[in-house]
Amino acid sequence: MQILIQIKAIVVALGVLLFILLPPCILALPFSLRIRLKIVSPAWAFGSKLMLRFGCQSFVDIQRDERSQDFKGTPPYGLYVANHQSFIDIPLITTMYQAPPIMKKEILRIPIFGWLGWISGAMPVSRSKVHSRKKVFDQAKERILIKRIGIQVYPEGTRSRDTHPKSYDQIKRTLLVFAYNEKIPVIPTSLYGTRGVINSRGFIRPGRHLGVIVHQEILPENFKNSDEFCRAVWDKVIEGYEELMVKLGPLNEN
Repeated sequence: MQILIQIKAIVVALGVLLFILLPPCILALPFSLRIRLKIVSPAWAFGSKLMLRFGCQSFVDIQRDERSQDFKGTPPYGLYVANHQSFIDIPLITTMYQAPPIMKKEILRIPIFGWLGWISGAMPVSRSKVHSRKKVFDQAKERILIKRIGIQVYPEGTRSRDTHPKSYDQIKRTLLVFAYNEKIPVIPTSLYGTRGVINSRGFIRPGRHLGVIVHQEILPENFKNSDEFCRAVWDKVIEGYEELMVKLGPLNEN
């Protein structure tokens, strides 16, 4: 049975990549990033839903979007931050919004997926290299300040080893401080359940219950200093995670 589940997941993943994501990405390739995002975003949202439901055989029980209408355009504007538990965070987030993410360079080396991610604006970074981190930081500033295109980042830096998000003192706050200084709205996102979709051996665990909350934007001008602002953002991520855990945790106990 486990082998059949794995085969089904691979077939669905290849189908999504080749028949849902690849055609619009090829079509969008000659255009600017802003136009590319308008073309490919619906495909990413639809493909992610198919992958979660039929590839991972998971149920997305809670999808809540509390953003103001001004932040729901394509491409979205602002800095989007989320807790990080699994590679499955990527399709779960893209069911809600398609803000180009900062992600590990290794992920963008995955055949087909990496190329599609690059076309869709993903920004690769080697966290161990200072010049790579500086380059992606400068790229992120240009995206937000000049192109007015939102970006998405995981302040934990890598997946939390615990089920609970990392504490405030453990997260990377460079982009959050930048957002405060430049008066850029930050949209916290809380994810739950993705860690359990793939077990330690790399096999799909069907029947998992997932949840995502996109919180209302948090505005820098409402805070006295950057530390107060950054704490408010991360506290909201954790608050949403704990709400999802209470509601969905009992469903994932088996």
